[in-house]
Amino acid sequence: MNEDSIASMIDVDPKTIFRTISPVIAELGAFSAALILYDTVYRLAQQEGAFQLAEKLSGYFPLFAEVVEGDLSPTEAELIIERRLEPVIEELRAFSSVVVVGIESVILDSLSRKLPGVQIYIISHFSTIDEERVLANFPSNVQLIGVREIMGLGGTRSVLLSYVFCQTQDDSFVYPVTFRAIGPDVRSSYSQIVGLNILTDYNRYLGDMAPLYSTSQFFTNQFRIV
Repeated sequence: MNEDSIASMIDVDPKTIFRTISPVIAELGAFSAALILYDTVYRLAQQEGAFQLAEKLSGYFPLFAEVVEGDLSPTEAELIIERRLEPVIEELRAFSSVVVVGIESVILDSLSRKLPGVQIYIISHFSTIDEERVLANFPSNVQLIGVREIMGLGGTRSVLLSYVFCQTQDDSFVYPVTFRAIGPDVRSSYSQIVGLNILTDYNRYLGDMAPLYSTSQFFTNQFRIV
């Protein structure tokens, strides 16, 4: 283990690190950015260095701390994501289009590759992104749309997905754009509204997300992924 690398993790300015990672969060997703940062730090300073950086960043990027404290290596985390996605992908084969609220590249990469016959529409969780750069990461069956276009894509052959960061149904968070995208009129036009639970356990309040309460019955189905 490189002691100099670990020491450098302790000395970093968390504001500088967060400013550097913010464009990645906007275009790849908070969960995906957390995994990418974890992988980078793990290669430099192993788990101890990742823990040190997670502690420094906890107030700026709490999701990164949750990923690190899951006590899995980046490779193990990727394998779990793929395994948990398999049953969801099988369910989605029955649909002709999937509308996804929020960009999470680690999830969308797998969906778009394994569902080549399904059109995938993405609503960004961030107001300003480089659309051309985002779409360059995906195959041709992926398209970016605006919130207002969501109603026109409903129907019995369409499913609407959003990400849920939760420990229990009473203790959950979603991207804030989810509430703008999925109103009562939208819910009635889709055969299924699915919440993808991509983080199975956490201990911090995810201040950059919006709290979701199970009593609202926001989702009609929920799959656990990661």
